[in-house]
Amino acid sequence: MTRKPRSDARERILDAALAVSQQVGAAHLTLDAVAAEAGVSKGGLLYHFASKDALLRAMVEHHLDAHRQTLRTAMADFPATPGGYLQAVVQAHRAERKDGFHEPHATRSFIAAAVNTPELMEGPRRFASEQVAYLRRLGPHFPEAMLLTLAFDGLFFGDTFEMLDLTPSERETIVQTIAERAAAIAKTADGE
Repeated sequence: MTRKPRSDARERILDAALAVSQQVGAAHLTLDAVAAEAGVSKGGLLYHFASKDALLRAMVEHHLDAHRQTLRTAMADFPATPGGYLQAVVQAHRAERKDGFHEPHATRSFIAAAVNTPELMEGPRRFASEQVAYLRRLGPHFPEAMLLTLAFDGLFFGDTFEMLDLTPSERETIVQTIAERAAAIAKTADGE
């Protein structure tokens, strides 16, 4: 068996931790189970992540980094303006949905784990603050832009908790409506 390079061990551990959390939930994830899934010793895991909490925080940050990269990729398709950013948010949502980026069971388990480990929400709070600050640059269009991003949050959490009984067509119509409103806001805001 060929071992992956040491530089890849951190990624393998994060991938293994996600797989284990999808099976048993983040609150019940053990370092032993993650080490076994990753094919590393527990000591090797502890070299990269000193504790379960450190591993969970790294998993959240890893997920946020992937989301930021999707957003940066989408931003390349739009003007570097607040309106362009809003349109990129819509495109990133569509790309992540298409790619199966969001795993509802894992998200539910992380929310449950955050009850006992509130620090898990530090990264998402920072990201949300960054997004709100950027959207504020839309000036008078900020409230409507926030409503559009909150609509995506509603779809995300509706999927997470399996509360929305939407057909694929209904969902796409909602996303298309959000995209059209975002384009209209961008045109007006960036043209001012």
